[in-house]
Amino acid sequence: MEQQLTAQLSFDCLLEPEELLEIAYEVGRDYARWRTRLAEPDGEGSWTRLFRAGRLGVWAIGWHRMPPGTGYLDHEQVRGAVYVARGAITHERARLGSPPHVVEVCAGRGFCFDETFYHRIHAVRDAGPTVTVHVFATAFPPTSVPEDVGPALRLGLP
Repeated sequence: MEQQLTAQLSFDCLLEPEELLEIAYEVGRDYARWRTRLAEPDGEGSWTRLFRAGRLGVWAIGWHRMPPGTGYLDHEQVRGAVYVARGAITHERARLGSPPHVVEVCAGRGFCFDETFYHRIHAVRDAGPTVTVHVFATAFPPTSVPEDVGPALRLGLP
């Protein structure tokens, strides 16, 4: 998977959100190939980096034993996409002066966002174990991105 992504991408430009969604779909549909990297002995309940190069990072999150959801996230200087490989999430996008826009995103579906996005995600409890793929592209130069930046920092997870 890493070789395929590296061959397909140019890391000196910032990808558009729709391009990031294509990557999320491609990686997410290959769930059987990378799921063992995410699994713990007692079931899925962690996160793992699947790929990282230049401005681009791809992570998988198993929500089985994670907090029920995230706080609102400000994606300043970060574009991204989320694909649900298994289960379902509730995606809540904040809107200034209006109630949040809430949508359930089931397995096989996803969404993308730009640097202005402000949202939060919750796993749907009765959907069973949920696994999501998150693709992030940073607006700042690749040399300034710490190697260990991942969902724990971006999603407010422990």
